[in-house]
Amino acid sequence: MPTWRWLAVATMRAAVIHPPAGQITLTDRLDRLATHPLLGLLILAGIFGLVFWLTYTLALPLQTWLDAVGVHQSVAWIQETFRLAPAWMVDLLANGLVSGAGTVLTLLPILIVFFAMLGLLEDTGYMARAAYVMDRFMHPLGLHGKSCLALFLGFGCNVPAVLGARVVESERGRLLTILLAPLVPCAGRLAVLAYLAPIFFGRNAALVSWSLVTLNLLVLASSGVLINRLVLHGERMAFIMEMPLYHVPNLRTISLLVWHNTLAFIRHAGTIILAVSVVVWALAAFPGPTMETSLLAGLGRLLEPVGVWMGQDWRMMVALLTSFLAKENTIAALGVLFKTGQEQISLAQALSGFLEPAAALAFLVVQMLFIPCAATVAVMRQELGSWRWTIFGVLLLLIVSIGVGIAIYQGITLLNL
Repeated sequence: MPTWRWLAVATMRAAVIHPPAGQITLTDRLDRLATHPLLGLLILAGIFGLVFWLTYTLALPLQTWLDAVGVHQSVAWIQETFRLAPAWMVDLLANGLVSGAGTVLTLLPILIVFFAMLGLLEDTGYMARAAYVMDRFMHPLGLHGKSCLALFLGFGCNVPAVLGARVVESERGRLLTILLAPLVPCAGRLAVLAYLAPIFFGRNAALVSWSLVTLNLLVLASSGVLINRLVLHGERMAFIMEMPLYHVPNLRTISLLVWHNTLAFIRHAGTIILAVSVVVWALAAFPGPTMETSLLAGLGRLLEPVGVWMGQDWRMMVALLTSFLAKENTIAALGVLFKTGQEQISLAQALSGFLEPAAALAFLVVQMLFIPCAATVAVMRQELGSWRWTIFGVLLLLIVSIGVGIAIYQGITLLNL
């Protein structure tokens, strides 16, 4: 053998790394289940059900403790320290800031557990299998697994999901992916769901949460089919992707993901949510003398005719409206509207039994399907380059969310009759 050929073979052998046979065999064995047309779907549903169960089991007790100790003790300290200050100032600090933005910060344990679970699934290589399993269901929408990968980002935040649509080569596929991205329940929506579901449904909270996330995905699929066939006139695309090997998750990688997203949430709570809490408090306090005669009550009563069809009063409709700026504002607004700081009760106590089960379920359904937050709308406009399609996407979600909410409330009410 010539020297140059011997050197080439030796160099190739030194450069090429052959994975251990056991590792490939293990990946193949796991993929027989994870990528199976039927078992793969059941595994995917089971994994997300497990995520919700772990969230309630691990995070909810700590969230309840933070609400009872952090918020209530802070309110008591404010009322004692500033007892000689003007009443409006004490009310602003107690009900506007602590009961509003402070209550939102108690969602941190829920978000930390959720981000850790999401990072674990991604770092082990499972998310690629989830995209593969969902690929067959994306084709009737005119999409494929690449869109699914972008949409999976929406479980953290809808903004990167919209930006992730750039990986879709087809212009129609990219447009449809962006329009559907806000239907993926983001961390803000899931945090509100995780906070309110145990209040309204007790031990059935995990089942209700899993059902509502499933409903979101069903609405996403149905909307995609209709938009693809009626608006975009149908398009099918092939999908080829490389499956990474399963591997042991890296604790540092997951920790960085949790830290980055948690820090972003805290900054969010310290800016937008704090500002909205103050605005909601101001509108609820003026012109006085009670909240029922306030500017906020007047705004809420304009929305109440729609809310009545879903079993909601004006306070619940206002809380829903504030979620346009940030989904977590729903909790902040409810903390202000129910005056939990002034009455020294938790928001959970104030809301417990306030809504009948049908109305509570309708509210959560609308919350999960409601129009995207302002940041997502801005990114949609940037990526679509068209106000026409952006407004179409927002109006679509507004109509769908209110329509489904009314249908669920009226349907359950009729069945009870």
